[in-house]
Amino acid sequence: MSEAQLYAEKLAQAQALLGPGDLWLIAARETLERPEPGLALVSGADLTWDAFFLVTRDAATAIVGRFDAPGLEPTWRVLPYDEDYAGLLLQEVRALGPRHVFLNYASDNPLLDGLSYGMYLELRSVLPDLAFESAAGFLGRLRSVKTPAEQRRIKAAVDRAEEHLHELSRVIRPGWSEAQAAEHLHRKLRAEGLGPAWGWKGCPNVSFARMPSHAGATGAVLEPGMLIHTDYGVRLEGYCSDLQRVYYWPEPGRGVPGELEAAFRTVRAAMDAAGEALRPGVKGYEVDAAARRVVTAAGYPEYKYATGHSLGRATHDGGTLLGPRWPRYGQTPEGMVQEGEVYTLELGVMLEGVGYVGLEEDVVVRAHGAEWLSRRQEQLYVLG
Repeated sequence: MSEAQLYAEKLAQAQALLGPGDLWLIAARETLERPEPGLALVSGADLTWDAFFLVTRDAATAIVGRFDAPGLEPTWRVLPYDEDYAGLLLQEVRALGPRHVFLNYASDNPLLDGLSYGMYLELRSVLPDLAFESAAGFLGRLRSVKTPAEQRRIKAAVDRAEEHLHELSRVIRPGWSEAQAAEHLHRKLRAEGLGPAWGWKGCPNVSFARMPSHAGATGAVLEPGMLIHTDYGVRLEGYCSDLQRVYYWPEPGRGVPGELEAAFRTVRAAMDAAGEALRPGVKGYEVDAAARRVVTAAGYPEYKYATGHSLGRATHDGGTLLGPRWPRYGQTPEGMVQEGEVYTLELGVMLEGVGYVGLEEDVVVRAHGAEWLSRRQEQLYVLG
């Protein structure tokens, strides 16, 4: 499927989610410097001038600068402007006569919060009589429920990341630093013309016998008896994967410590519980609780992050969070899981002096429950 077809499919999905009298109004500025994540779902346009996209159940209109107009997909009715857009915008909105006008702002999710305060003030000035509402509910569903084409791209990104990690497991040796292991994966990305699923500094995140952090790999050197943890994803055709794997390099003549085997079994069981709980109609916090109970019941400390997040154009892709009802997460764990959503499931336990036993898999929600997009790590990978 071409890029234009992908955007058309996503735009049609957006229109199907809108009700009679609903208007989704996207206000964007120069996209190179300040991308609008909601717009990026339905158009690949690179904008230089201020632009406004008006989406209803039956129409899709773009008011853009004259020199930006040729970059719009044919699915949009394009109205170019030169000196001022205010008259065009007012005219189009009045013609639509919406009862609800949704803008891209949200208090607890950055990918649903694309409207700048300056553009909000501009809309307030041009359309003073309208009452605006947050698009978060609608936009969260649009972003998180993936079309078939989006699911295929995510699956391809998962497959590629798994290939890279498997190769790394075959070549890594004691004496390698975390940074060398990360650079090995970076070379794979560059050779294949790909990008990391998040920033180059933190993706991959390789850690030997320590708790990983967002700072990424260090100069720490692999020695026998160390646990190797990787957190890695690929950005392929605009969509991401996000996987965690654990490997162990035993000391000569010694096997895997019993505490490490026990921790891995607990983590895998908690992942099983999350996968079994993940089905349409459940709340995000319920999936999190199912996994969290397994870890704490086994006597391990509670992990201090969510069990899973939406995955798509970004590694943290908006929508429902599979997380606990902590204030830092706002209302995102209260969301309801829906068929067609793609999530990561991730959790782990830290063994002091051994390392972080953490797994992350990617799944899509089907009517019957979770379907694993990644080849699950069912056992600790022992290297050497």
